[in-house]
Amino acid sequence: MARDKTKKTDSDDTEEEVFEVVPSELDEITHAEMRMLYAESTETLRFVKNLQWRTVGSTLIADGGLIFVAGWVKAGPDLTNKMMAITILLTTAVMFTLVIYQFWMHNEMAKIKSMNAHFSNLYVKTRAVKSRLEGNIHRYTLLVFMCSTVALGAVVVNMALNRIANSL
Repeated sequence: MARDKTKKTDSDDTEEEVFEVVPSELDEITHAEMRMLYAESTETLRFVKNLQWRTVGSTLIADGGLIFVAGWVKAGPDLTNKMMAITILLTTAVMFTLVIYQFWMHNEMAKIKSMNAHFSNLYVKTRAVKSRLEGNIHRYTLLVFMCSTVALGAVVVNMALNRIANSL
């Protein structure tokens, strides 16, 4: 698909790279369909990433809400224990949801990768600037960070609830 040509000059024996752009071999209608699918997949990726961060933020707000409610009603040990259980369940569910979002993003990335072969060699060369390994490292580092943030939020809630229960 990609045709990189190397031209050797006679004057100085150095190699000069000449990149020849090879257009897509698809007909116009199919090419438009592929572009539409690509745009849809990239929009879905943005949506899922936004959803991940909103899920983390919402969870931390809910954690703060549990602390506020426990302090406001001067919760005793029984109620704070129930709130701690709610926090643990919420945190587990959110982590599971974040992983599901990650799988969703992986599926969209796989769709985009399968489209690569149907676009021009310039498109393929430009997409190869950031390696797949580097993208995966970034994605999974952020996933670990998000899960750690939610887990630390749960730890803070449990510590605060313990303090509220013991202050009575």
